[in-house]
Order: sequence, then structure tokens, then C-alpha cells
Amino acid sequence: MKLRLIFLLALLLPELPMDPFSAGLPCSWLHPLGTDSLGREALLRLLHASTRSCGFASAVALGSISFGLALALLPGAGARSALRALPPLLYLIPLAALWDGMGWLGLALLLALLLGLHLEAPLSARLDAFTESPAWRYGDVMGAGWFHRTRTWAPWFLEQGSTLFPSAWIGVLWGEATIRTLGLGPGPHHDSLGLLLQEELPRLATDPTPLGWGTLLVALGLAAASKMERQEMP
Repeated sequence: MKLRLIFLLALLLPELPMDPFSAGLPCSWLHPLGTDSLGREALLRLLHASTRSCGFASAVALGSISFGLALALLPGAGARSALRALPPLLYLIPLAALWDGMGWLGLALLLALLLGLHLEAPLSARLDAFTESPAWRYGDVMGAGWFHRTRTWAPWFLEQGSTLFPSAWIGVLWGEATIRTLGLGPGPHHDSLGLLLQEELPRLATDPTPLGWGTLLVALGLAAASKMERQEMP
């Protein structure tokens, strides 16, 4: 989790400078993957877009865990079980299409809400035994409210939620990539791995570029790493 939180710094990175006079340069020692149609260094753009998407995933994963913890502490969990029957993307795609695309803030909030809803069940399983224990009931005796008890036990809550952070992180990463690949996310002014996939994947069959192959390899590498991590989780 700590390693993924480092990617939050990528959200502060500025956009790469454009140089139309250097557009479409082939691979060379100076430009290992060439340059794109706007003259940006392709290798630098691949690293920039990938780390920014990872930073977005880290930020939204934290939000989804917080929302999932809040739901797990609220009564009436059974009323929300039907909404968890479908994967988040099956809600996300039609909503994004209905809104004719969405900005970064809207996409982040929607992903956090949908993933938080799915995180509620495993978090409830971890918290139910504790919220029925004398330690938690002691707050009722002392007249503590929900806000005070949540603030007091926040470190413990976050420790329980951190075990689900990798799953939430991967869910956000692929949610963003899917929405942008379908052209339903933020416009091209904000680079990300999803935008690179949208631009480069259709070209691989007809006019493949080193940037396209690099983007595909990064996406496959992230998918393989997430699969190995899920297999190692208890």
C-alpha cells in the first residue's frame, strides 16, 4: 500500500511540453520510442501517463475504502446487497455514456462510490465481530457518538481497510482505463494510460508504433502483476 501511495505525487506533475516541429520522429538513441504526433517524447509520455493513472488509482482507492468503511458501520447492509450483484463497470459505463463523458472529479467520485459499495461486504465481515465487542459497546456506556468513536478507532479501521487496498487500486486503474479507452472519460487535455490505450491500440493492427507496443506491454504487465498479487493474498 505504501508503495502505491507514492504515486499520489504523480498527480502534481504538469503536462508534457509539445513540439509540433519534432512530431513523428522515429526511434533513435535520443528518442528510444520516437515522438508522438504532437512532438512529445514517447517514452517520457508513457512513463508520465502510466504514473499519473497509478496516482489516480491510489487516490480513488483511498476514497473507496473510506466509503466502504462508512457503509460497513451503518445499519441496513442487506438493502445494499442487490447493488453489489453486478460489477462496478456495468454501472460505470452506462452512466458515463449517459453523461456524454465525465471529468476527472466525476469519474473519481463515481468509481469511489461503486467500489466502496463492493468493499462493504468484506469490511463488514472484519468489523462486525468488533462492533459487537465490549470495547465498542463501551462507547455507548460513556455516551460517545458515532463521530467520536470513528475518530478514536480510525487507525484500526484504516488498518483493516488497507488489506483491501490492492484490489481497490486495480479496480480503479482498470475502470479509468476502460472508460477512457471507450472515449467516455475526460478529454485529451489530461494524459493517462487509458488515453494512450485509446489512441494506440487501434493502430497496432495497421500502423503499429513503438509507443503502442510499449503501452500494451505496460497494461499487460500491470494485469499480470495484479493477478500474481491476488494469488498470493490469503
